[in-house]
Amino acid sequence: MGSNFENTVSHSAVYRVNPDCTFLQFVSQQKNVLAGSIASIPTEEVNYQIELALKFMQFYMDQSTDSLPEANDSIQHVVIDTRKSVFEILLDLHSAMRVTGRGFDLYFIGGDSGKDAFVKKLLEFGNLKSGEPKLTVPRSSNPSLAYTTMIVYDSSDLESATDVLSKAWVNSRVPWVIRNVLVQETVQEKFIQLLESKLKPFTENVAFEKELKTAVKKAFATGLRLIHGSTDSKYLKPVVVFGSSIDFFLEKDSVEPTPIVVLNVFRTAKEAISLANKSNGGSVSLWTEELSLSLETAYAVAAQSVWVNCHAVFNPALPYSFRQHDYSYGSEYALCEKIVKSVFVPSSVNPANSFEDNKRALNDLGKPTSQFGNQLRSFVTNEKNVHYEMISSPYKIENYNAENRLQIVPGGLYGKVTEDFVRKVLLDSVYYQRKTIVIPFGVSFAN
Repeated sequence: MGSNFENTVSHSAVYRVNPDCTFLQFVSQQKNVLAGSIASIPTEEVNYQIELALKFMQFYMDQSTDSLPEANDSIQHVVIDTRKSVFEILLDLHSAMRVTGRGFDLYFIGGDSGKDAFVKKLLEFGNLKSGEPKLTVPRSSNPSLAYTTMIVYDSSDLESATDVLSKAWVNSRVPWVIRNVLVQETVQEKFIQLLESKLKPFTENVAFEKELKTAVKKAFATGLRLIHGSTDSKYLKPVVVFGSSIDFFLEKDSVEPTPIVVLNVFRTAKEAISLANKSNGGSVSLWTEELSLSLETAYAVAAQSVWVNCHAVFNPALPYSFRQHDYSYGSEYALCEKIVKSVFVPSSVNPANSFEDNKRALNDLGKPTSQFGNQLRSFVTNEKNVHYEMISSPYKIENYNAENRLQIVPGGLYGKVTEDFVRKVLLDSVYYQRKTIVIPFGVSFAN
């Protein structure tokens, strides 16, 4: 990597398993301190992410990992990017702890100085001991951009859709924040008028004031239409920009969208799906009262988390993904993924994600049987007046290459897994990707 290689590891530690001391207990006990440790994010927003993460962590704790006594010793190091959300950081770390047999070397990268005190507090967990860095990671390694695209059809409840969108600046540092909106042309102006009536000025200081003002200034200078509430307020306002794109407002090397929402129109469902897939932030919230249209869109969008007539409704028993070629959160898949694959991070030890290396690891792994796959790749449950559906689609083996983030963990460890069901789940987590569709009960569909 050359003499100019820049190491971005900010903190490192050694994790060793001790069943008498759990990370879930530690975070539960320290959640107030953790919530107040990030000055750049309001405490109530950090607390929201911690509370949600704790629900997922409890689900992880309820899953048995006893069937992986040998295979899970293969995890040698875990890299956590501090530029990801608090929710992701906690679950990336906890899921790795759940599946390791002995422990691993832990590295925090990303250079988000605003989370430094948060990371230091995490390192006080009793099973983590300070250690000298053995891994170097270059600054060029970035997590993919994460946000929700909202799709609004003319058959939707516009009041409910605009209610949800008007809150897009609350909990703005989560990977499912709404930043891209697609509205059907026939209801464009009605939707905008409703939205304008609900966009209220910020009455308190907001952490993203500088970024929002910069984005608004750029939009105004370009002549783009600005959608906002009352113009006579002295307070900073949430703003939606008509006729632009997420990328237009991104700063160089940005890993999260700016605090401005972009809105565009479409004519047909086919066009809406195409536009959503071109600007894919990882999740979709779609709005329609036509059942067939909702399912057509949910199945076709290239996003692994889809909410129908709602947004950010979670069940830890189902898998959710928010970033392209990244980890899942929730269900047994989130744990199994950590055994067989990882999000590749260039390092001095392993500078490139090699397709050939991944191909060899895949050959060692083998392939899932079609009979078992058909049983595993469809899952429906109804809980607390919400319908959850999990479906799977093949993950292209060619994606395990230098251009993408996922890699297969080498070592031929899969034959050491003694329980047949777990082995099959491990196989499925490599060859398939999961999509979760969420539909609340009480939503009236025309057909």
